[in-house]
Amino acid sequence: MTNKKHKKQLKRTAKKKKEKKQAQEQDQKMRNQMNMFDRLPKACSTCDEPFLKTREAHMSWKVVVRNQEQQVRLFCPACLEKASKLVEEQDATEQEAEEAT
Repeated sequence: MTNKKHKKQLKRTAKKKKEKKQAQEQDQKMRNQMNMFDRLPKACSTCDEPFLKTREAHMSWKVVVRNQEQQVRLFCPACLEKASKLVEEQDATEQEAEEAT
């Protein structure tokens, strides 16, 4: 009987330790991302359009963070639209090439 209780206690302890480690890793990851905010550019990384700190701009502009390179890029809606059109055109070209073969 006490052996079962002891096993449960060991499982519970291991589970808590695992959860604590995961929480610490997530906290560290969040801290690293928050530290990247000071690297946020003041203009679009493609066209150099200035980033106005308004609610509308925050909702429409896109931030791309590359942790390994310690790089933060900012893209305006116009550049995002151009990029998505280029990707769609490239996908269409690839599909046509596949259908031709």
